[in-house]
Amino acid sequence: MSAEAGVREGLVRLVVIDTKVYGLNAVLKAAYWFTDRAFLHLQFGDGQEIEVRLRAKHTGADVDSLVGDFMNELLDQQLRETVAAETRGIRDLVFSHALSKTPLLHRDLETADPFSDPCHAQPSANPNRPEA
Repeated sequence: MSAEAGVREGLVRLVVIDTKVYGLNAVLKAAYWFTDRAFLHLQFGDGQEIEVRLRAKHTGADVDSLVGDFMNELLDQQLRETVAAETRGIRDLVFSHALSKTPLLHRDLETADPFSDPCHAQPSANPNRPEA
């Protein structure tokens, strides 16, 4: 099981997270987002597990619902980490290009009319080009 949610310990709920599924950064980010609603204690468990103990800050709060929301936030943060890793190269290129004074691509393409075809990639005229 990747995460055993909601083991009861009185007012505290224990969530056991498998670090083969969820990375440490995702766990820390999800925990941070819950510091306004819960007291959290994180520690490494046996093997490749992280134990997260949650206790609601506000009296009468539904701790079980809090655990479910935490698990959803954990999934969201893990997917953000995955997407960031998959798109790092493209993001770095766009960022470098935006801050660079030197064109990273063909100099002609930097100042070209967006409707022109300076590299002659299309054999026919662009039908979307507005008439001059």
